[in-house]
Amino acid sequence: MNQPQSRQLENEPMKADPLESIQRLAIPVEADLVLSPTVHYGEGMTAICFRTEGGRFGRITFDNLDALKICRGESCPYSYDMKPGKHWSWVCKVQNSGWQRERFNYENKNYGHSYEFGGDVHEMLSDFSHYLFLFHDEFVEVIARGFWFEESQDDLFGKPLTEGHPFLCLPETIVEKHVTAGIAWKAVINPRPVEKLISNTKYCRQKLVEVYLELDGNLSSYANRTCYIMERNGHLVSVLDASLGKLELIKKGVASFEEVKPFVEKYAVEVAQRRKQMG
Repeated sequence: MNQPQSRQLENEPMKADPLESIQRLAIPVEADLVLSPTVHYGEGMTAICFRTEGGRFGRITFDNLDALKICRGESCPYSYDMKPGKHWSWVCKVQNSGWQRERFNYENKNYGHSYEFGGDVHEMLSDFSHYLFLFHDEFVEVIARGFWFEESQDDLFGKPLTEGHPFLCLPETIVEKHVTAGIAWKAVINPRPVEKLISNTKYCRQKLVEVYLELDGNLSSYANRTCYIMERNGHLVSVLDASLGKLELIKKGVASFEEVKPFVEKYAVEVAQRRKQMG
């Protein structure tokens, strides 16, 4: 795990960015006030595992993790306004993060024209966030597109994601099947109430639709296209993600399946044409 490099002269005190501030994020899982977490980074999923206030087990996982820091210390590393009677959350978002701008500058300089195979590197500023997780004598900072939380009676370290986790494939409760240009495909639609999905976007993007193509009688093992709702610069938007490359649809608010369908049909036609050219 790489340690952040200091830009200061030896013994020169660090000066905080006056624009930086923290926003509290309330989540329905409370970390234990005394016990330290276990942070796993490397093979498998990156996760913060911890005991909860109720004696259960909690886990934080990340969508598109970019950077991770673990530091000793009992005090919050950023200034905050702690008013009497106001609940203090152990999960925060750092606004106007200098670290996030450093990460963007690095990616833009080195991969600006090839970021995510033609994607927009500026999503690191519009879609990613700098998160702060406070524990008793240490804190964990992360830059990621989003995070999700779990709580269980059993230890979650090294275990698969639990049912209902937004990073998992959607349950095939609502499925529509179509054929375009001879290509069969199915759309799996999220059965959860839209209001709940919108509420959860404050933590991470939420899937609306997953699309799977069927080629030579075999259904794709991964979603060829996924439509998400997410927060972007403080606004709710829907995006159609092709996994790698540029987004095919960006719409304010919640996109309907009928708005997503033409983009999937266009993709299916392109696939059919490529297969025909290849014989």
